[in-house]
Amino acid sequence: MKTNPIRVLSLLAKILAFAAAAQAADLTYAQILKQRDAVLSEILAVRESHYATGAGDADAVWSARLALLTFRRDTAPSAAEKIRQQEMIMGGWEKRLADVEARLKAGLGGPEAKLLATDSVLQARQVLVELQALLK
Repeated sequence: MKTNPIRVLSLLAKILAFAAAAQAADLTYAQILKQRDAVLSEILAVRESHYATGAGDADAVWSARLALLTFRRDTAPSAAEKIRQQEMIMGGWEKRLADVEARLKAGLGGPEAKLLATDSVLQARQVLVELQALLK
């Protein structure tokens, strides 16, 4: 069977075009990740600023921080970095649980708030254990 040089060149051109498109897609994806990180960081900074001046609340700050940490965990390049981000998430949920418990002792809130906060801590711990299992 004789190979047609035009077909070979055509196939080679298609392969090169596909490789270039794949590289451009990777670059675009990396740019999207960078932009999202910047936007989420800015949202957190704005909410922290509002909270510092009394115009915002702690829940809004935590929501922004959780969104940023979750994004960073989900897009982290290594299992070790995913674990580090998840540990920060878990620490935030543990602090929230301690705050709920303090409010309960002061007579504010009810047992459901503690149950919800406890569930969030357990869920964060579950994800952490699952991520740690990836390293073993």
